[in-house]
Amino acid sequence: MILEKSELALRAKKYRYFLASLFLLVCLMSMVVTIKSQEVLTENQGDVSHSNENPISLAVIKEYSEILGVLLEAAVVVLLLKTVKDFAELAKVSKLQTEVRFRPWVGPSGGFELLRDEEDKKQYSIAMKNFGEVPATNVVVSCIVSDTKPDKSNSVAQGNENNQFHLGPLLPGMEKRYWIFLDNERYRKTMEGTSNVFIFLYFSYVFPGGKSGYGMISQLDSKTSNFIHREMWID
Repeated sequence: MILEKSELALRAKKYRYFLASLFLLVCLMSMVVTIKSQEVLTENQGDVSHSNENPISLAVIKEYSEILGVLLEAAVVVLLLKTVKDFAELAKVSKLQTEVRFRPWVGPSGGFELLRDEEDKKQYSIAMKNFGEVPATNVVVSCIVSDTKPDKSNSVAQGNENNQFHLGPLLPGMEKRYWIFLDNERYRKTMEGTSNVFIFLYFSYVFPGGKSGYGMISQLDSKTSNFIHREMWID
């Protein structure tokens, strides 16, 4: 929405300079036609009007008209340069809008949800959605559960096949859920305050414009028994 407003503002500014240039050009052409008509009228009158007209006044008017014509030409040139500059800015905004709009944006559509509570473990799920207008292909999830807060750069680099899962493609507006299992013993220690549980999730995906990813680090809160997102980022 912001990009669309910026583009409309640049379009309005661009046409404003263009219309002003056309107006000055019309004024300049009208002035030239008036001067030429006056010269032809003076030549046709010849000696008959010589005694009635003041040649000094006509010369002064012609001089001022020529000076005004030069100023109008300079103003037209300046306005045309501004129009060209506005076209360049509009092209930049259009390119940025294309890069941002016509690509997938994969991210969570909500928080962690408890699906099942068994004797030895709990099952959570989180929904990932493609908020963009272009499909995301080969969506891969990397997950790490630890007692200490993971470093996002090291966690992404340490991703291997053992903690990765292929979700497949995500069409625009499509959601897929990823399951996470947590041991009840680890959960109990967190609720007692003797330990912590951090979940690192990173979703990488491919699209025609390249490769991107979304990462998040969440912590199990002992007060609410829910996960709180501590860090979120887009690559």
